[in-house]
Amino acid sequence: MIPKNYNIDMENISFSYDKRKIIDNLTLHIPEKTTTAIVGPSGSGKTTACKLIARFWDVQDGTVKLGNIDVKDYSMDSLMKNFSFVFQNVILFQDTIANNIKFGQPEASIEKVVEAAKKACCHDFIMRLPKAMIQL
Repeated sequence: MIPKNYNIDMENISFSYDKRKIIDNLTLHIPEKTTTAIVGPSGSGKTTACKLIARFWDVQDGTVKLGNIDVKDYSMDSLMKNFSFVFQNVILFQDTIANNIKFGQPEASIEKVVEAAKKACCHDFIMRLPKAMIQL
C-alpha cells in the first residue's frame, strides 16, 4: 500500500508496560518532508513512541496513522518501506559493513548499498576504512 502523503499522526494514544503507563493520551502530528526530534528525559516514552509509530508494538488506546491510514492496515513490509529511524541502541553484526547495511534487504545490489550509505551520510567514512572491513 502506498499512502497519499507521508504525514504521521498519533491520535490520543496510550501505552503501558504491564501496569506502568509510559504514554498517556498523546496526540502528535508530524508533517511529511519534515525532520522531527523527540526529546525528553530518560524513561519519558520517546523510544516507545517511535516504536509505536513503526508498529513494533500496537497502541493500547488511540490510533497511529501514516498518510491518514491506520498503521494496522499496512502490511509490515509496506510499512517498513515508509520509515527510517535512528534509535539509541544500535546493533552491528560481526560481518562486513555491506552486509550490515543489507540486513533488511539481503538481495540489495552493491549500488543500493552505496546509495544507502550515502543517504546515511556515512559513505565517505566507510571508504576510509580498510577494504577488508567493507568488502563491497
